[in-house]
Amino acid sequence: MSSTVTTKTDGKRKRRGSSREHGIAILMVLACLAVLMPFTAAFSYTTRVDWQAAINLRDEVAARNLERGGMRLSLLLFELQRMVFNQKQFRQMLGTWDITQVAPYLMSAFGSKDGHEGIAGLAGLDNSTFKDLAIDSGSFEIRMEAESGKVNINCLAQAGQGKDSSQARTVQTLESMLMPTLYDPLFDEEKGDGQRYSRKQILQAMVDYIDDDRKNYDVIKLATSSTQERYRYTEIYDPYQPRDARLDSVEELNLVEGVDDDIMMAFGADLTVYGSCKVNINFASADQIALVLRYSVDAADKWKTEGENFLMKTLPLARYVVDQREFALFADLKAFEELVEKPDKFISPLAAMGGATNAASLRNANMPKIPEGIQIRLNSEEKEGETLGGVQDIASVAPERVYRVEIIAEAGAVKKRLTTVYDMQYARSQSKGTGAWIYYRED
Repeated sequence: MSSTVTTKTDGKRKRRGSSREHGIAILMVLACLAVLMPFTAAFSYTTRVDWQAAINLRDEVAARNLERGGMRLSLLLFELQRMVFNQKQFRQMLGTWDITQVAPYLMSAFGSKDGHEGIAGLAGLDNSTFKDLAIDSGSFEIRMEAESGKVNINCLAQAGQGKDSSQARTVQTLESMLMPTLYDPLFDEEKGDGQRYSRKQILQAMVDYIDDDRKNYDVIKLATSSTQERYRYTEIYDPYQPRDARLDSVEELNLVEGVDDDIMMAFGADLTVYGSCKVNINFASADQIALVLRYSVDAADKWKTEGENFLMKTLPLARYVVDQREFALFADLKAFEELVEKPDKFISPLAAMGGATNAASLRNANMPKIPEGIQIRLNSEEKEGETLGGVQDIASVAPERVYRVEIIAEAGAVKKRLTTVYDMQYARSQSKGTGAWIYYRED
């Protein structure tokens, strides 16, 4: 009996010892897992980060190569402009063309997978003709615009007296750009320095920052005054001197007193530092064309360009010219004169598509009203001892020289933007020929 009890007691002790050993083993396993899990998680996270970094680097390189490829392809467009569109025979047969009109269509065949369909339809060929031109991975888009269609702010450096000087005409153009009441909040709010600046003060500050004299500019008289310039550029925390010379880039306007990021966001795209001070009718904005009309208007229609009539008659006509220009560029200033003087005599887009062109039909179709024409002078003339200006004094339809090219490349999750400026007549010193990139910025 006693032996039986002893045997049961020993069995219980063995089972108790075995359970203790199992518990220690479980604790050791849990301890090992607690140590290994952070290392495993860290290794897994590092591996994912390295893998994603490698993908991003691959896409970064691919996007940059796409930018460079688009930049080189755009050189073909410049050669097309120089060798084809600018030739007299081409202009006589097919009219005035510019590469900004065809660049999106031509480059789409290279920059996107389905871009070949657009270029094939434009050329009237089978879709498969250009199918193999597009890239397989990634895409890019090329946007091209003529710089002569913008306001050259460096013309403010050409000091001159009177309303007919390049400086005065540029001031008037900028003033008309700032005029709409839509921009009132830009001049009512305080700037970063705690000051408010009116339109007049900002225009004056721009002229005084760029021109080479030390006299204040009178925006009302459009001439230099007798008072000395007094600005706080040298009194701020990070002082600097006014430029008093031509600007190298539009972004430098941010240094002008009263010009902040909001103003540059609103007007910076319409400004440039390249080209001449003459207005290129084929690329100019409605504000610039309106000033050309006011400068060259005949005496009989001068009242249409003065006071409120400038907003009611001159600007609508200028906008109408811009709209009509989308269908065909002006071959010469005579064509511009004919459109301005008799805008209702030109074939409307509805007529080209077979639609009616009478006034009732246009009203029923909700088409904009054709503005009243204005008589202008092509050449300046002397009359009663006074010189009357003409369109040729301040405007031209010359082929474009400077183009701004914007290339937007996308590869995977990476999207890059390249902004460049190309001068077709820039003389290269190390090789024969003309044309060079004069501005380059990558974002």
